[in-house]
Amino acid sequence: MSSLWLFRGYLFPQNMPKAGIALSFDDRFIKEWYLLRPLFRKYNAHVTFYLTQPDSLSSEEWNMLSELSKDGHEIACHGAIHTQSIPFVWHNSIKEYFKVEIFPALNTMKKHGYTPTTFAHPGGSQFWWLDQKLYQYFNLLRDVSLKKRKLGNWVFERKIDEINEIYFRPNQSKSVSALMIDNGNELSEKEILDVLKKAKSTQSAVMLFGHKPLFQSTKTGQEYGFEVEFLTYILSESAKLGLKTYTMAELSQFNKP
Repeated sequence: MSSLWLFRGYLFPQNMPKAGIALSFDDRFIKEWYLLRPLFRKYNAHVTFYLTQPDSLSSEEWNMLSELSKDGHEIACHGAIHTQSIPFVWHNSIKEYFKVEIFPALNTMKKHGYTPTTFAHPGGSQFWWLDQKLYQYFNLLRDVSLKKRKLGNWVFERKIDEINEIYFRPNQSKSVSALMIDNGNELSEKEILDVLKKAKSTQSAVMLFGHKPLFQSTKTGQEYGFEVEFLTYILSESAKLGLKTYTMAELSQFNKP
C-alpha cells in the first residue's frame, strides 16, 4: 500500500496549501525597491529581494533592507560579483566559483544579519552539476524563464500557455524558474492574467521576477526593469483571484528535506 501511495505521489504532485504568486526582484536597486513598500502593504504582499554585490552597499541601503526585512520580505542571495556560472566555471573551476561568487556574498550578508536560504542564478546561467553543489548552502535555486529570447540575429518566442516551468508544486524540484516581467520580455496584461488564472486553477504558485522598478513609463522595451504600473496590475489581479503571496524561502519549505 505504501508503495502505491509513493507512486501516486510521483504521478500527482502535492498541491500548494493555497494557490499563489511568488514575486522576486534581482540585483541591487535598493532605493527603488524601498519605494515599493506602500504598494506591498496595500496588497499584503511579501516578496523576495535577490541581492548582488552586497559589499558595495552603503549604510543607508543596508538600513533600507533592514526595513524591508522587518516588513516580512526575504533578503536572499544573488552572488558577490554577478557572474554567469557556465562560462566562469568553464574557464576556471567550481571551487573558484564558490570562492569569488558564493562565499563572499554569504559572508557579507551574514555580517549584516542575513542567512539566505535561496539563491538566484545571475543571468539565469546554471547547470545541474553546479546546482548539486549549491544545494549544500541553499534550499532553493531560482533560474530565469523568458517568453522571448534572442540568440544573435534570431528571436525565439514561446506562447505563454507553453511556459509550464514557472508554476511551483511541492516536492517537484529544488531548482525552479520564474518568468521575467521586465519590459524587454514584452508581456501583456492578458498574458499575466492568464498565468495568474492558471496558478489558481492548478493550485500552484506562479513565480515572477523583475529588476528595477520604473516609476515613469517609457515603452521602449529596452529598459532593464519593469513598470510599477504593471506590478500594480499583477498584485491587484492576484488579490481579486484570492492568490496568496509567497517568498521564495516560503516555497522552499514545501519541499521535503
